[in-house]
Amino acid sequence: MNKIEIAEAVCPSCSPDEPTAHVILKKGGLVKCEECGYVHAIPVQKKKLIKLRVIVSRQDKSSVQFIEVDEDDIIHIGDEFVVESEDEVSGVRVQSIETKTKARPEAAPASEIDTLWARTIDDVIVKIAVQEGPITESVNYKVTGDHEFDIGGTIKLKGYDVVVVSIKTRDGAHAKREGQFVKAKDVKRIYSRILSRERPTGRGGGFKLRSRKAYRGTGDEEA
Repeated sequence: MNKIEIAEAVCPSCSPDEPTAHVILKKGGLVKCEECGYVHAIPVQKKKLIKLRVIVSRQDKSSVQFIEVDEDDIIHIGDEFVVESEDEVSGVRVQSIETKTKARPEAAPASEIDTLWARTIDDVIVKIAVQEGPITESVNYKVTGDHEFDIGGTIKLKGYDVVVVSIKTRDGAHAKREGQFVKAKDVKRIYSRILSRERPTGRGGGFKLRSRKAYRGTGDEEA
């Protein structure tokens, strides 16, 4: 079933002075009065589109891209968009807003914004701390931003199977309850322990040795 859109407008036939409900027949402004059925056109105010500059961070690299929005749109930190340059299209999340007066608000109308800072959320690198006995190592794990990790779930790494013990998120929260899940784009670090190996132990399993101090599965220690 198609969604019926309603607009308030004066009707030249039955209500020339007071707005009444009209069904929108065409986006260009053709409407039908619900009171008398009269079909007529109403003026459509076109919104002005503007381009906003977006500094996009993807891991350790940054690029300048653009997004086209209505000038009266309100942009918030945390909003997600698709931005593009000549050779790149990225899903991003707004991290910071700078206005033309150099203020750094939590939200602002698009017409007042000079630059947005954002990071990609389509593909992200998740840092996983892996504990095996007294040794804790770390591996970078690339997934889509919407991939979900759950507490108690398993991850297959390069020759390793690990179980997720806890997840620290970018907003400072710390998921520890079994069954909780976090999307990859919201993960700051995953803490896990080894379940099994498919090949002998050693530095050749794709890990970068970080510390010989164990995180003990709590995630309270930062690398």
